[in-house]
Amino acid sequence: MSSFEAGYFILGLTNNGQKFRPSDWIERVATVCGCFDERRRLQYNPMLKPAFYDGNKGLFVDIRLETLNPNAYNYAISFSLSNNLQMLNIGQIENISNAA
Repeated sequence: MSSFEAGYFILGLTNNGQKFRPSDWIERVATVCGCFDERRRLQYNPMLKPAFYDGNKGLFVDIRLETLNPNAYNYAISFSLSNNLQMLNIGQIENISNAA
């Protein structure tokens, strides 16, 4: 369990229940805020990162990202909306865990 307080969880499912492709879309979107550490490994930003909820992998978008990095926030939310992905409000769900 992680400390996700407010934001959105974007599922890899469309609003009509189909699995969204390509399967690595979560990692692709999350790298917008990622950086490489001293070992040259990709580190996801805690405010935009892959996560699991109820057995489903998805993308966690922290609401604070809207203020701290509006471009990244808008990109993630717009991506979800334009691809008709299911998006849950963090206030509505519990038991989210890190995927990475």
